[in-house]
Amino acid sequence: MSKKQTTISPRQRAAFWQAHHAACVNLGISTAIEREDYRKRVMREETGKEHLGDLDRTGDFDKVMKRFTADAGDYETACRFAIGDDARKAAIIRICAQQVLQLKGDEGGWEDSLNYLAGIIEQAKIPCGRNTVDSTFWMDVSPTSLLSLFQMLDTHRRRLLRSILGDNSTFLGFDPSVSYERRDGGVRLIYGRMFDSPSVEVNVRRGEK
Repeated sequence: MSKKQTTISPRQRAAFWQAHHAACVNLGISTAIEREDYRKRVMREETGKEHLGDLDRTGDFDKVMKRFTADAGDYETACRFAIGDDARKAAIIRICAQQVLQLKGDEGGWEDSLNYLAGIIEQAKIPCGRNTVDSTFWMDVSPTSLLSLFQMLDTHRRRLLRSILGDNSTFLGFDPSVSYERRDGGVRLIYGRMFDSPSVEVNVRRGEK
C-alpha cells in the first residue's frame, strides 16, 4: 500500500484542524505560534511525529483526535476515539481517579485525598469505599453512569491543576499516560508510568442499563 493510501484522508485532515481549533479555544491558546507549538507537542507526545503528512489514518489519527477532543472538553467524542467498551471506560475512570488523588496531594498522608475522592463519587450517588483488607479504593458504577462519572472526575482534576498551576496552564487536558507528582508547591508530569498512589478499583455493575 502506498504512503498516500495510508496517510490521513482529506476528510480526516479537515476533522483534525477543526478539533485542533476547538482545543485551542478551550485552552485559551490564541496566537499562531502558540497554536502551532501546541499542535506539534500533541502530535509528538501522542505519536512521536510532528508532520501532518506522517500520520497514518488509523492509530495515529485516533490518538491525536482523542487528545484534541479531550482538550476541547468534548468528552463524549474523546471517549469514542479512546475507549470503545465499558471495560475500557472503567480503566479510564480508574486512571482519572488516581490522577485526582495525586493532584490532591499526600502531604498529610493519603487519607485527605481519599476522602476528597470519596466525596466526588458519593455526590454522583455511586457506591464506593475502602477495602480494609488491601486498602484499595473501590466504586461500583452502572454502565450508564460511566461517562458522566468520568466528566465529573475530570472536572475536579482540572480544578486541582488550575489551583496548582494557575488559570493560564495549557496542560489541563486529560491524558491517560500521565501521572502527577506534587513537588515544591508545584506538580511534575510523569509520562509512561503510574506514579505511586492508592490503588483504585472500578467495578461495572453487569446487567444494568
